Amino acid sequence: MNKIKIFFVIYFSLFFLNMILFPAQDEDAANKWLREVEPIITKAEKAVFESLKTDEARARFISYFWKVRDPNPETPYNEYKQEYYRRLNYVKSHFGGTRSDRGRIYIILGEPAEINRYSGLSSVVDCELWTYYKEGRPGLPPVIRLLFYKKEDYGNYRLFYPGMDTALDIISPGYRENYRSPSSAYKELRKIYPELADATLSVIPGEGSPYMPAAANSSNHVFAQIFTLPERELSDSYLRNFSPIKGKVDVTYSFRKMSGYVLVELTRNKGYTFLNYSIVPDTIRFKKVANNLNYAKLNLNLRVENLDGRTIFQQERNLEIKLDEQNKEILAKKKMMFSDFIPIINGEFNIIIVLSNKTTEEFLTHKEKVEINENVVPVLCGFEAVKIKSNRFMPFVVDDYKISVDPRFIFNKNETLVGVILAEEKPNIRLISINRGEELFRVEDIVKIGRYFLFRKPLLNLKSSNYYLCIATEKGEVYRKIIAVLPFLIERPQCFEWTEASSSIGAYDFEIATQYLNNDQVQKAIEYFNRMPKSMWTIKTIPIIAQAYYRAQDYKKVVELLERKEAPENYSTLLMLGNSCLELKQLKKAAEYFEKLRKYGDTPKINRVLGAISLSLGRREEAQVYFNRAKSLENKQKK
Repeated sequence: MNKIKIFFVIYFSLFFLNMILFPAQDEDAANKWLREVEPIITKAEKAVFESLKTDEARARFISYFWKVRDPNPETPYNEYKQEYYRRLNYVKSHFGGTRSDRGRIYIILGEPAEINRYSGLSSVVDCELWTYYKEGRPGLPPVIRLLFYKKEDYGNYRLFYPGMDTALDIISPGYRENYRSPSSAYKELRKIYPELADATLSVIPGEGSPYMPAAANSSNHVFAQIFTLPERELSDSYLRNFSPIKGKVDVTYSFRKMSGYVLVELTRNKGYTFLNYSIVPDTIRFKKVANNLNYAKLNLNLRVENLDGRTIFQQERNLEIKLDEQNKEILAKKKMMFSDFIPIINGEFNIIIVLSNKTTEEFLTHKEKVEINENVVPVLCGFEAVKIKSNRFMPFVVDDYKISVDPRFIFNKNETLVGVILAEEKPNIRLISINRGEELFRVEDIVKIGRYFLFRKPLLNLKSSNYYLCIATEKGEVYRKIIAVLPFLIERPQCFEWTEASSSIGAYDFEIATQYLNNDQVQKAIEYFNRMPKSMWTIKTIPIIAQAYYRAQDYKKVVELLERKEAPENYSTLLMLGNSCLELKQLKKAAEYFEKLRKYGDTPKINRVLGAISLSLGRREEAQVYFNRAKSLENKQKK
């Protein structure tokens, strides 16, 4: 009996001693820490932390979590941790927490270099324009401007997404009925608040146009880079120190990224090379807006960059999807596919595709390098080839055939593998089993149709497996993809695609010319501009055509174009006119245009130019007024 008492005394003594030495971190403390670091913890880190069973393991994890983020391990303080909690406290006290749009941006990017506030104004809703410089942040442009606004002048500030939101959203509700379109709202806004107006076009200063926002708008790519910045800056190797997670940890997608499949292929049709692309997200999340109605606002953005990182072309599409519960479930099983195309010039480019879901603020991003020249053999491969009668331009079309593609490259056994190849001689097409080595299946059904070869291969007799689809021409192997033949039936995605009328050829010449211009191939740009029908030389196109002639130093042509009655009068056109007149020694006209430029900003530089012009014209007193004005403005800037 005494032994039993002694045992319980020792047991409970050890139990309470353990409680004193290792106090329990209840689940509330762990959840509190998770809430604190939610903006920067990755999906993989969160999964590992939630799997830990002991307080000791959680404490060790938290120590590693901050250690891998410490920029200067040799110092006694963790500067990253200190700065993070400073930002966190600031966000809580000023923006209502990290779930707000301003709070999330502040946590990730820190304090803006500059904030311009537009509040209490009758014509525009309350806005804030935040300016950031790159300062070592990977993937971001040198300068970005993020606009926050109160929708309908009510509630919390929300992030403005150029391309999805427009200048009309910035106009106060009582004034909005005065404007018929976003471009008219932008034009009026530009007169009063030029920086605010430009921020509605792009987060990158100087990009975008109220008439052609897709031409230079790369905002969605920048947003994707911002929201994934905490993950891209992190080395996740320390997670291997924690054993509860077995197997491979997925560190590819953060909580703000979608996963999916993207296909990019080239075709040549009617004298143009087209870049076709298709995207299948794994899931699209909807917001319930009524008892039986689900809503998602999507934006599809394609950007073409040259290898120097310069954007040469961009295309943007917006799509609003409204589904009842039944159709939502159907599409969730089938998935959705979005397909589009653009004409493209020869060269080596990076293709960046971003599908964003504004409703849930999720992004699917894809980057791929492509080479386009006369030696590249275009190949399209899919599960169906349909002869079309329409003369409209469509994605994944070659002459009279449209190829139904699926970026996942999965096939049912009852389907036929089909494709087209632009080649001079009959190609050699094989299927090689990946699992069984060199087991070959040759494609024999190959028919020449016009410039292309059309091939078909029924899959019914093939074993369910993965195969290399290999295509070789007289130039060697030109195509290799992995396809999967499945033992079960899969449904094809519901396809949303954009098509264009046959009359779009003039517009394609303009797009090609713009690409050449952005790629510094000015003479090729002028060649394609001059192929356009004169009916397309409008208020939208003339300023861009004038840029080509300006860069070609044909100043006489610039003045001729921009002095037309249909040419717009804005900052860029006035600047080209003023400089061109200076080059042509037309000083009086140059002075008129630079004087008009002052309404866009009374800067020291413009006053010095006007002073120099006045001096050349013998107007010394007038010149002195301009020079004094320039000096006064410079002193204000220094202060």
